[in-house]
Amino acid sequence: MPFCRQGVRRMTSSELRPSYIVGIGASAGGLEALTALFEHLAPDTGMAFVVIQHLSPNYRSFMAELLGTHTSMRIVQAEHDMPIEPNVVYLNPPRKNLFIENGRLVVHDHTAIKGELHLPIDGFFHSLGQDIRERAVGVVLSGTGSDGSRGIVTIKRNGGKVFVQNESAKFDGMPRSALASGVVDAVLPPDQLAAQLESLGRGEQMVGTTRSNEHVSGEDYDDEVDSQKYQRILDLLFQNTGIDYQVYKRDGVIRRLKRRMGIENIPDVEQYLELLQTHPESVQDLHKDLLIGVTSFFRDPKAFQIIYEQVLPHIFANRSREREVRVWVAGCSTGEEAYSIAILMQEYMAATGTKYNVKIFATDLDRDAISFAGNGVYPVEIEKVVNRTRLQAFFTRVDAGYQVKPEIRKMIIFAPHNITKDPPFMNTDLITCRNMLIYLQSDVQHRILSLFHFALHSHGFLFLGPSESIGRLAKLFVPVNAKWNIFQHADASGALALYQQAPSLPTGIKGVSTHVDLAPRAEAVKQQTRAGGSSHTDELYRIFVEEHMPPCVVIDDKQDVVSLHGNVNKYLALANGRPSNNVHKMFDSSISVAIVTAISKIRKGSLEVVYDDVHIKDGNDVRITLVVRPLSRNVDRFRNHVLVLFKEVERRPHSVSTYGDMVTSVNQHVIELERELQMYQEKLQVTVEELETSNEELQATNEEIVAANEELQSTNEELHSVNEELLTINAEYQLNIQQLTELNNDMDNFLASTQIGTLFLDREMKVRRFTPAITKEINLLEVDIGRPISHISHHLKYDEMIQDAEKVLATSLPIEREIESKTGYWYSVRILPYRTAEQPIKGIVLTFVDITSMKKMNEELRKLSYAIEQSPSIVVITDPSGAIEYVNPKFCECTGFTHDEIVGKDIASLHVWGSGETSYASIWNSVAGESRWAGELPTLRKDGTTYWESLSLVPILSDQGDTIHYLKVAEDITEIKETEELLRKSEMLSAVGELAAGIAHEIRNPLTALKGFTKLIRTGSHSESYLEIMHQELERIETIINELLVLSKPQALHFKPANLVDVIRDVVMLLETQALLNQVEIVFETAMEELMMECVENQLKQVFINLVKNAIEAMPNGGVVSVHLALTADEDVLLTVQDQGVGIPEEKLARLGEPFYTTKDKGTGLGLMVSFKIVEQHGGTIRYRSAPGQGTTAEIRLPLHKSPTADAP
Repeated sequence: MPFCRQGVRRMTSSELRPSYIVGIGASAGGLEALTALFEHLAPDTGMAFVVIQHLSPNYRSFMAELLGTHTSMRIVQAEHDMPIEPNVVYLNPPRKNLFIENGRLVVHDHTAIKGELHLPIDGFFHSLGQDIRERAVGVVLSGTGSDGSRGIVTIKRNGGKVFVQNESAKFDGMPRSALASGVVDAVLPPDQLAAQLESLGRGEQMVGTTRSNEHVSGEDYDDEVDSQKYQRILDLLFQNTGIDYQVYKRDGVIRRLKRRMGIENIPDVEQYLELLQTHPESVQDLHKDLLIGVTSFFRDPKAFQIIYEQVLPHIFANRSREREVRVWVAGCSTGEEAYSIAILMQEYMAATGTKYNVKIFATDLDRDAISFAGNGVYPVEIEKVVNRTRLQAFFTRVDAGYQVKPEIRKMIIFAPHNITKDPPFMNTDLITCRNMLIYLQSDVQHRILSLFHFALHSHGFLFLGPSESIGRLAKLFVPVNAKWNIFQHADASGALALYQQAPSLPTGIKGVSTHVDLAPRAEAVKQQTRAGGSSHTDELYRIFVEEHMPPCVVIDDKQDVVSLHGNVNKYLALANGRPSNNVHKMFDSSISVAIVTAISKIRKGSLEVVYDDVHIKDGNDVRITLVVRPLSRNVDRFRNHVLVLFKEVERRPHSVSTYGDMVTSVNQHVIELERELQMYQEKLQVTVEELETSNEELQATNEEIVAANEELQSTNEELHSVNEELLTINAEYQLNIQQLTELNNDMDNFLASTQIGTLFLDREMKVRRFTPAITKEINLLEVDIGRPISHISHHLKYDEMIQDAEKVLATSLPIEREIESKTGYWYSVRILPYRTAEQPIKGIVLTFVDITSMKKMNEELRKLSYAIEQSPSIVVITDPSGAIEYVNPKFCECTGFTHDEIVGKDIASLHVWGSGETSYASIWNSVAGESRWAGELPTLRKDGTTYWESLSLVPILSDQGDTIHYLKVAEDITEIKETEELLRKSEMLSAVGELAAGIAHEIRNPLTALKGFTKLIRTGSHSESYLEIMHQELERIETIINELLVLSKPQALHFKPANLVDVIRDVVMLLETQALLNQVEIVFETAMEELMMECVENQLKQVFINLVKNAIEAMPNGGVVSVHLALTADEDVLLTVQDQGVGIPEEKLARLGEPFYTTKDKGTGLGLMVSFKIVEQHGGTIRYRSAPGQGTTAEIRLPLHKSPTADAP
């Protein structure tokens, strides 16, 4: 039955560039994942695949061979400057780092640096994302460590796709690190990753990807996420993180929610809710996704240039008296923007030669991001956005990239902060909040902008993102640069009222900067605002807080600083390490101890604690009075908070600094601590006794462990021995693998070079392997491996092929057939069982041997056999020695011998051999010299009688030119011989009669003239003219007789070398006078000066004279006779004589050369007849071409090297 192939899109390397370039990172356990991935991946996706592994530098990798059994795609090891083609798998070479640049692979040598990690996957992913951008795909499979987790960030930022193997990974270090980056599009097992890649190659929607903002609306999502489910998700987030995402835009939250569901591969919201409830870590993953932390150094460089040129001069001028600048970077993420501001200010101070105390408060919700920012270490990719000058001035090169220098790091305080509920940083000169407000609802944006206005210094600046605006609060800010959203504080009036209108912002915290009771004050402000009163009171309140209140801080029950007011920077002393708001981290120990002691007293019931003359260790002799009191007795929320006031004390010359009451209080506190210490010592004593008891038990246990350790050491020695054996075995395996690889290469070359079509099928009749020769008749491609043979079409007239294969599989008996193809070819098909070394049958082997030539040869042989058997001619075949091997039936018919009687006899016994040229020796020598001999010989019959044969003896030569047989082909010419003899006698009599008649006619004419002149002489008439005429007539008779003698009696021929050029020139010179008399010009042409030939010179000269004279006489009105002498390609002498005469009719041309036939008025015709005989004796020919009115051409051909047959008489 005919088979037909399913339609499959085929791509070749000559097509367009790959639709996607897929970078695949794998390490430990990656082989299983890679084989599973390529096993399920179609070979014609149009993508290119680059596999990056952690390879051993000491062992050869067999990854190409191992993967080659799972995919039909071409697998190559990457080389430098290699172009990337679709449907090809590239492998990274060992001891090399692989990158991609301008769509080509770049290979660099790897130089190991002590202490530096080798991260080849990250390096390739970085280059892939930067070069290929949205056509880049990163895949992270099984492996330990975190290689690849940084590179996928670059791929994602440039619009690419990122996939990660799920829990099926044998080692989950690399997949977990990749997931922690928050940029993964899908987490799937390898087989589903293959399906995902195929879908991506076809342009279909990807699992786990979110729809773009342009085509997604909140209404679209409401169909899937109703308000109840949405609220349940937000509640779970609040319970686990303490962050209320109600303030975020619903559409934005749902987009990130959908993205997270895609990563988890959960299509249903209800199922995702169940996951969040049962797996808290999933809530944290969603929380990380919602905190979008996209930032970079000097993002929008032109905006930062405007900050440097137009904003910083005003800020530093406004703070020229205090020499202190305060900046708040809200939503700082991983800190790049905060460090950018710090670098700008450092550059400005260096350029202006000033020194200010710059404090930058960088806050964010994400504690991990704050921790990362506090370390100040960034990857080498920042080289693209930070110029070399700044890198050298403000960064230090480290193994992981670049680290911010300490002088910049000390300018920044990183702290977690919720801008929607935590108090602001007051009296700031610059607030930057870029690209954060766009994720919040409009009313929250309004409240936060009011908060920023309240927190700013009266001459401060606000720096927003390019997509944000101040909306309805335009009256509170003056635009500095509208394009980049840089504003300056316009007027502080009304800010407090607007700030207090925010219900989600804490109101009690506003009292931390004043000593007065703020409850009535706040109420009064609200009443004035509702009544439309003047904002003058708000301004007075602000001035009172900022200019008349001493610096103060608010500390919560965890001893964390939650709010700063007034100029408290001079008292701060930030500690190294992880950022913290703890009082011990924020203040020097000289202050923190006093504050903690005072807090302890407040906790025990004191209403206020005052420490006078506290010395601050800042290099200057600064002393302050420290006042600590409860923040509020009425509001439960702040009942455990304390307010700490800093009052500077005027310096008194030559006074002795004492702590006064503070020292007493400290001593009292020390006494209390000693009591507590004594109590703890008693507890410690009990603990020590218990530990002693435990120690005894541990000693016993230790003895057991020592014994076990000895056993382990023994076991370790055994394992060491086993390990050495395994190393030896491994080396043997490596050698075996090498041998198998070489054997496989030999087999591949054999299958590719053999002209025998071979097809291997498994037990399910699926294609396992095939040779290129088979594709001539069966439409197989590499991608068909693994497909049933019944799905493949072919050109064979062999519908039973599958049934025969199944029969061989069932019976193990081979089948052999001769099959014809629709293309006209014939094949010998053999179907054999495929046996392994263990003998079980694993499939079928079909071989197709092209026997078309053999078939045609057999057919030709059959035809020849029939022709010889039925031939009317006698055929005899002998071996090289002359022994007869074959005779055909015609031979038996003519001779009377049977086939068996004659086979083996010598061919010499068949004939009656003559002498000379017809002797057996002469003939056999001629044939043995690889020449053909033809002639007539008498042959003996079985009964002894003879008959005549016309036969040819021919040597049969092999392809190498050796004589392998002799062939005799003959005909019985006995009757022909008898007939020819009768005919010869009859023709002889006829010729004699004709010649006699001619002679009588030719001689009778001159004799008649002689009789007439004789009678005249008898009568007495006499004249000299009579005698002259009579003499001419007698000479004519003599000429006729001489020519007759030449024809009738053979003459001796003596051949000698002669120069034909000279002979012809002599003839031309001899006849030139006669020609001129007849107005004829003789032209002789030849390219040779000498042409030597064995000949009878006088006879040839007679022939040439005869031909030229005939040409002259053929032109009674004059003309040109052209004589041309040349050599042909066969080395024959060719002489042509051409005239311009009247020509000869065609019917007369055939009679030229007959005796006494002439076309001239005077002539006997014997001259031309003699010429024919002379040329024939020289082994040549004369041929005439002519037409009436076109002249005549006589052509003579003479063999140059033919020896004369004999000098015969």
